[in-house]
Parts: sequence; structure tokens; C-alpha cells
Amino acid sequence: MSLGKLTHYSIDLVLISVILAGVHRNTGLTFDTSHFNSVDFRRWFGNYLAFGEKCYDYTVKLLKMTGYFKQNNLVFDYVKRNANEILKEQTGRDIADFNPHQD
Repeated sequence: MSLGKLTHYSIDLVLISVILAGVHRNTGLTFDTSHFNSVDFRRWFGNYLAFGEKCYDYTVKLLKMTGYFKQNNLVFDYVKRNANEILKEQTGRDIADFNPHQD
């Protein structure tokens, strides 16, 4: 096996582990290792998944530090976008009417 293929397979394994870590972080779903008979393989696979979690954390930290990414709160953004419409429906006034810093 050439060094190029070994590198390619290693990177693929890391990416799969990071994807599984992302699924775990975003949905709470975890890979069930109890189906494996070998305790050693379970331990190895648990370490493999833990490595993916560390890579995922490192990637997220790196992306936050670049400044090109920002974190959004989907619920807050939805309310913020629709706040003026809801306020107008319920009170008949604009959100600008409630701004104390307006001249």
C-alpha cells in the first residue's frame, strides 16, 4: 500500500469520525457500540469517536477565531425578523415608536 493511499484512508477515517461527532452534537444521537462482541474493539471505537469529538471541537474553535463565521440563534433571529409585524398587529404601533434613543 502506498503512502498516498494510506494518507487518503486516514483522512477519510478522520472525516467520518468528525461527521459522527457533528451528528452527536447536533442531534444527540450516538453510535451504539454494544453491538460489537469484542471489548477491545469497543474500546478502540470509543477512542476513535472521542478523537472525532476533539477534532470537531478544534475545528469549531478555529472557525470562530477566523471572524468569517458568526453564531446565530434561530429562535431569536425569527422573533427579531417578525417582531415589528407582531407588534403592529397587536398594538398598531411600529417598533421605532418604543425606541427611547430616537430623536
